[in-house]
Amino acid sequence: MTKIAKFQNKNFSISIIMYHYVREIKNSKYSNLKGLEFKDFRKQINYFCKNFNILSKSDFIEIIQTKKIPKKPSIFLTFDDGYIDHYQYVFPYLHEKKITGSFYPPVKAIENKMVLDVNKIHFILEKEQNRKLILKEIDNYLLKEKLKPLSEQNLSRINLKHRYDDRDIVLIKGLLQFFLPEKIREKIINFLFAKILNKDVNEFSKELYMNKKQIKEMYVEKMDFGSHGVYHYRWQLLKKKEQENEIINSRRFFENLGFNTENFSVCFPYGSHNAYTISLLKKYNIKFALTVKIGGVNKTNLKNNFTFPRYDTNDISSLF
Repeated sequence: MTKIAKFQNKNFSISIIMYHYVREIKNSKYSNLKGLEFKDFRKQINYFCKNFNILSKSDFIEIIQTKKIPKKPSIFLTFDDGYIDHYQYVFPYLHEKKITGSFYPPVKAIENKMVLDVNKIHFILEKEQNRKLILKEIDNYLLKEKLKPLSEQNLSRINLKHRYDDRDIVLIKGLLQFFLPEKIREKIINFLFAKILNKDVNEFSKELYMNKKQIKEMYVEKMDFGSHGVYHYRWQLLKKKEQENEIINSRRFFENLGFNTENFSVCFPYGSHNAYTISLLKKYNIKFALTVKIGGVNKTNLKNNFTFPRYDTNDISSLF
């Protein structure tokens, strides 16, 4: 059985596919960015169109409610982080193919023209290929702040094994995303971003993310939108009230754009959630939520509608 056939041969299953950057990368000014080339995205979509049911959000919700998974393998397309890629490349191609996707932009990146720390890290790594130099800069900054250097830090909390990134990249991401104290992380990220990219944050934000007008245009053409939080925080690290604000205010953002949020869904930033999160999703009648756990939706886990697994596009790229 070929890899393609093996992926397709999931009896009574749904594969939720997770996308981030989708653009023409090699010929761009950010040619080292880790993402999906647009030509490869088209190849995937064309294959899905021929071999799978491509579900809209309403289709997916009906399956959740009826608990009847189609016999033919099915695909549900999701796009995280609100990148301009999704308007410039993804949306026109989906529209041409007469299929829909579900998009999850973080509110503050759209409203405040800020750049999320996670994206600053992506572009720091894109621009500076010498990972040891980045680690040295982090070490120097810690010394300047009279904090322990990396050699004296207990780094065992950072799991250096990753499906796609090498150990140095995983270490850098771990240090800047959760290991170091929050205020120090922010200072180091901003320092590295200014030194390595030398970009105005507001202008870079306009270059990186969709705007409200573009989002509304996509919605009018039957694309769906859901919550990816307000600030793209790790929800399991937030207090219950803070999580509640993330859900309420992200939903209100779309309501203020004139969107119908009756069948609202959530995509957890970083896949992060806890028991508080689940109780809040029930309280606010959220229809389903998406994680970053790897796997498909089947009869066994269909009832767990607040913790659906997904396949990253990297998980399936080798199949094409």
